[in-house]
Amino acid sequence: MGWRILLGWLSFVAALGLAVIVTLAAQRYGFPVLAQQIILAVVTSSVAVPLIYLLRRYADNRPWSGLGLSPLPSGLPYLLLGAGFLSAMMGVALLAGTLAGWIRVVDVHLPVETLLVILINIPIAFFYEAFPEEVTFRGYLYTNLRTRFGSWLALLLQVVLFVSAPVALTAAMVAAGVGTWDLITFDYIVNLIAFGTALQLCRIFSGNLWMCIGFHLAWLEIVRFVIVPSDFALIEVEYLSPYGSYLVSLGSVIVGIAVLLGWTYRNRNRQKELRD
Repeated sequence: MGWRILLGWLSFVAALGLAVIVTLAAQRYGFPVLAQQIILAVVTSSVAVPLIYLLRRYADNRPWSGLGLSPLPSGLPYLLLGAGFLSAMMGVALLAGTLAGWIRVVDVHLPVETLLVILINIPIAFFYEAFPEEVTFRGYLYTNLRTRFGSWLALLLQVVLFVSAPVALTAAMVAAGVGTWDLITFDYIVNLIAFGTALQLCRIFSGNLWMCIGFHLAWLEIVRFVIVPSDFALIEVEYLSPYGSYLVSLGSVIVGIAVLLGWTYRNRNRQKELRD
């Protein structure tokens, strides 16, 4: 199992690294930003997902369906559940920040340009971040870890692997002279830990990766285009305190973790009562 975990982790890191290399080359040749983003998305998913499929099929000798990725028609309710749940948690965080005096809602807009950008960004974010990350970490790696360590220890180990992936890639880029450590900050690591925990709890709670993908995708779009201190945002806000920004981006995820833990604990007690 150790080799399968390592190969699964390397599959994503290698895919992301190759995507970055190809995109840097495209940047040097003057490709527009949108084209670079599309390249990142296409290369990451087209390399990582097939490698994970091959590992699942030939190293694990297990069906792809065991990862919790149901066919999309049946997975659509879980996708919407994940997106809706994260949106609700964002709403709670925004309300709490407003009541605490950390956030002020300036205006609510519906700019056509922003809606168009969101429509364009959704498939890019899906194939660059949400889909390959969930298939790799909350799907393949967690499924293998759970067979040996159980759900909760597997969750912690998955978070460690999730955090170590961008750190390892950054280290490789720094060693190659094409990167810096600027992005690997304390805040970034804390966000990854919270985000990886919440996403894995979505998988444990629902048993379906589409909930993780919906949660992941909704968070990306909301923090980029919806609740933003800009007149191009759908909800234009002003952060009156640094805590306001943390509350929206990180607090909403932490609230989600608390809710998911509560639901999971309640369901386990209910199942125990039924067995008794």
